[in-house]
Formats: sequence, C-alpha cells, structure tokens
Amino acid sequence: MESGWEEVEARELRRRHADWDFIQRLPPRLRAALIYYIETGDLRRAQWISGLDLDHFRDLMRRARIPVVN
Repeated sequence: MESGWEEVEARELRRRHADWDFIQRLPPRLRAALIYYIETGDLRRAQWISGLDLDHFRDLMRRARIPVVN
C-alpha cells in the first residue's frame, strides 16, 4: 500500500500527463471512469465504471495519455 505522499504524487502525475481535451470529449460514462482512475488509481473499479473490458479500458487510458503509476 502506498503512503500518503506517494498517493498524492501519483495522482498529480496522472493529472499532469492526462489529455484533458480528449477526456472531455468522451461520453459521460467513459469520462467518469477515466477521471475516477486519475483521482484514485483504482484501475479495476475504473474499468468496471467504464463498462469496457480491461484491454479496451487500458487502450482508452493510452489514448488519453494517462500513465499507469505503481
């Protein structure tokens, strides 16, 4: 489990690198899922929110330029 400052740093990294113009043009459900991932780092829950399978959700994250921070 990450410590508090690591979670904050990971969230800031995801926010900074995300393509917000791309994200804002997405349908509401996909937009909400990506924003949830950016804010929490919870990949599985964000993928579930999106309604996509994991491979398609990861592809969406790549297109949105959201880094996977471990």
